[in-house]
Amino acid sequence: MGGVILTGIEAKRFIRVDEGSPSVSISSNLTLTDAYNSNNNNIFIEFVFCCNYSPNVCSLKIEGVFIYDGSEKEEILNEWKEKKRLDTGKFLFIHNAILYRCFVEAIGVSSDINVPSPVSMPSVSPKREVDPGEGIVYG
Repeated sequence: MGGVILTGIEAKRFIRVDEGSPSVSISSNLTLTDAYNSNNNNIFIEFVFCCNYSPNVCSLKIEGVFIYDGSEKEEILNEWKEKKRLDTGKFLFIHNAILYRCFVEAIGVSSDINVPSPVSMPSVSPKREVDPGEGIVYG
């Protein structure tokens, strides 16, 4: 139905390496910047993805294009022309595909410049001994 192609990655660390990585708050933002018909009759949806670190220890920006070849091409273009955005509910798959690709890339880039990952990675902890009859409650 579609795919993501990255067209640019910018990453810059603003603190010295010997300062380590301080405790930070990280937010991310996805902005769709354009949608248009390509020469091969697919829809190209351009985007910019940014990770914002507070305090400002680095900048991370990823640009790219989502190529859509599904049945709702005309609907996507009409909505873009009218609103300059795509309804996240109806076109949730586009947003999710872009976010997935960008977060995967951002994890690697953040590791390369030695700053905290924008996504918490799961970890395994030692198994806790349970007393007989105690049980474990989930949920």
